[in-house]
Amino acid sequence: MFNFFESKIVFSHRHLKIFVATSIAIFVMVAMQLIGIRAPKLELPIPSKPDVFFDTIQPKLNLIPNKYNLKKYSSFIAQAGASGNVDNASAYGVIDYDSGEIISSKNLSDSFPIASLTKVMTAIVALDLAHPAESFVVSKNASQIIPTKIGLQVGESMTLNELLHASLLTSANDAVEVIREGIDSKYDDSIFIRAMNEKAFVLGLNQTSFSNPQGFDAPKNYSSIEDFAVITHYALENYPLIKEIVKKDYELLSENDFHKRYDLYNWNGLIGVYPNITGVKIGNTDDAGRTTAVVSERNGKKLIAIILDAPGIIERDLWTAQILDLAYEERIGLASVGVTEEQLRAKYQTWKYWN
Repeated sequence: MFNFFESKIVFSHRHLKIFVATSIAIFVMVAMQLIGIRAPKLELPIPSKPDVFFDTIQPKLNLIPNKYNLKKYSSFIAQAGASGNVDNASAYGVIDYDSGEIISSKNLSDSFPIASLTKVMTAIVALDLAHPAESFVVSKNASQIIPTKIGLQVGESMTLNELLHASLLTSANDAVEVIREGIDSKYDDSIFIRAMNEKAFVLGLNQTSFSNPQGFDAPKNYSSIEDFAVITHYALENYPLIKEIVKKDYELLSENDFHKRYDLYNWNGLIGVYPNITGVKIGNTDDAGRTTAVVSERNGKKLIAIILDAPGIIERDLWTAQILDLAYEERIGLASVGVTEEQLRAKYQTWKYWN
């Protein structure tokens, strides 16, 4: 049975103990001050700021693991056999898309500037960290990014889907800057470039580094044939939107309440010229020369072809067609397509704004 008086006694004893302990503490502190001893300052710990990159960004980047690696021991076509003028490129490779077997290569694992091939990783990271329907506003800085650009206007609003079309087809550096700024703003931190390098680590890339999302020449912006083959396969297998975009020859972004009209041409000269070519991306800078990465499928066999540092557009596309022809002939006995300069020049004339 509950006893009120016993409860009161216990309660009184408890308070008496607190009173005695408090009195002793006050006495000690006053005594320390009288004899010149300074009492230690008590400070409550300040909670640390959450680590946005560790807590939020890294889990998103790690969500899709990479399961694709190149088999370096396989070489069906000797480098000399795939030579001709293509050996004037700094590096190239033809890789079996499904197995990772290397059919032909030059300087496979060496690092080189890759120009706008960088934008494939930009697209991957953007889709890891934002939804295609999210909209980003064009800043003055983004509108002033140097060509290639589509001429975005300050204050326009575009979805990530639209910006990725502009980035991967027309290689629009202004659109890429909007993506970087928009995602940095979303996470209230400058995380995008760090995320690109973290993604390279996640994919197991050893000869790849990024210092900007466009692919501008910089000491720490580079990759290799080997690494970029992995990036290509990873992008097409895991990001349906990227796969859909890079197949296109052209995309119209109609004028609406948020932005003006934009005509987006794919600068890949082999689309519609070589059978069943998918993008993936082309690039051009002073240090990188002309670069390209494509995927072709003939008779059910898919091959990745990458060329770094070709001297011109014609050479870039012609040499890519030639190394694909050699690989298909060696691997499954298919006759050469035999793409000509005339065919390529005719294709280039269909572009409204190419230079």
